Order: sequence, then structure tokens, then C-alpha cells
Amino acid sequence: IAVAVVPNPVFSVCCIFLMALGCSLMWPALWPLAMADLGKFTKAGSSLLTMAIAGGAVMPWLQGLVQDAFSYQTSYWVSVPCFLFILYYGLAGYKVR
Repeated sequence: IAVAVVPNPVFSVCCIFLMALGCSLMWPALWPLAMADLGKFTKAGSSLLTMAIAGGAVMPWLQGLVQDAFSYQTSYWVSVPCFLFILYYGLAGYKVR
């Protein structure tokens, strides 16, 4: 995302496309990691993870508000905390047992 906010619009669009491609590949990998070893909490965990998909409805709205107030490039910084959390989960938040 940080690279996508550069002034070159063609480069920015390519970065956003690659980011979306990466997200589409990441989701099927994160779901089984999150559901592993939940035991009796599997239904609750699955429900919470499904509700997290609602972030896909909230974040674009928030990004639109930032875009209206500032600029397209600035609005992409709204996604940074989300991707940082995914990075944390992938590196340290999930522990292999």
C-alpha cells in the first residue's frame, strides 16, 4: 500500500491490482490457520471470522470518506492498519502447535 501512493498513477494502479491479487491468495490460507484446534469454540471462531468479512464493507466506506476529504492517494493509508494486523498474525499471532 505504501508503494501505491506514489505520484505515478499507472504504477499505483498496478500496485493496487497486485495487492488485491495477494489478498485473494491469502484468505484461503488464513481461514484454516484461524480454525485449527479451536475445539468446542470452532463455531464461535468461524462466526467471528465470517463477521470480520464485514470489514470489507466498512473499510471502503471509511476510505471513501478520507478520499473525499483529502485525496485518492491519501485514502489508501486507511488500509495500512488492517494489513499490519494480518502481517502480525502471520508472523507472530499464530503459533504452530
